[in-house]
Amino acid sequence: MRVRAATTAVILATGVFAAMPAARAQCGRPDLVDMVPPDGATDVPRNALLGAHYATSTEYLGEDVVLVHPDGSEQLLDATWDATEQFLSVDPSSSALNGNSSYEIRWPVLRGLNAAAPGLGGKARFTTGAGFDTAPPTFAGVAGLSWDFQRKTNECIDETVERFVFDVDLGAAADDGGTGGLTLMLFQTRGPEVLGMPVPIPARAWPQNGGTRAQVRLTKDEGVGEICFAGLVRDTLGQISEGGDVQACVHTTDPPFFNGCSVAGPGGNGGSDGGRGGALASLLSLAALLFRRRMRART
Repeated sequence: MRVRAATTAVILATGVFAAMPAARAQCGRPDLVDMVPPDGATDVPRNALLGAHYATSTEYLGEDVVLVHPDGSEQLLDATWDATEQFLSVDPSSSALNGNSSYEIRWPVLRGLNAAAPGLGGKARFTTGAGFDTAPPTFAGVAGLSWDFQRKTNECIDETVERFVFDVDLGAAADDGGTGGLTLMLFQTRGPEVLGMPVPIPARAWPQNGGTRAQVRLTKDEGVGEICFAGLVRDTLGQISEGGDVQACVHTTDPPFFNGCSVAGPGGNGGSDGGRGGALASLLSLAALLFRRRMRART
């Protein structure tokens, strides 16, 4: 059975979200960024959807996604491509993953819209547990925010690039399918180019190996002034957590007159937004619902 794709051309996110990628895009190459679940994951739910994020401007043309079963047999899986998230996902549950068994998923090499050379694919070995993912994940929300200004030479375009770099501290997250199956969905909720609706940052796998921090890079136009972020997590079934009513904020200054700073989340200056918390959570849930529906859509 060949793989087919459902595509969408809308790119919502303007920020660049860095979170311990499996392979970094170089000069616009459409490299694989991370996998859900990651390589080495254990106790993966038997009904888990499997996915991989690629670098932006990637084109999916039906390349094979291969699941290697415990007996060594290989199966081609139907895949769905979400151009909004640059996310390739498959649902192996129709063939019923066996409990307490080892599998391998091979993610293909893809081509980029603006790069002649193909990118990097990847593979992940994982072990299933005995159970299924049923309950939505929990997330305490963003816990703090710090910033700095970065000025470095981009060797791809031979120019100096200036960006604000934000380190987002993450509250505790949990799921009955394990944190290895979670996707972090951050949103910029305040900023000079945030006009009423939270702006999604490209979704990425939850930081592994005990990580509790994600990084967002914004251009000067996007990152000067009062900048706030909030977030949600999504499990492999597309279920969304709460926690979107918590935001963390900082006030940046346009260089050369700036000093990096950090601000705590709830309970700190610029943390949760009090009376607007419910409205903010609703907006984030609405934005996250768009991602979830596209991920769950099958061809």
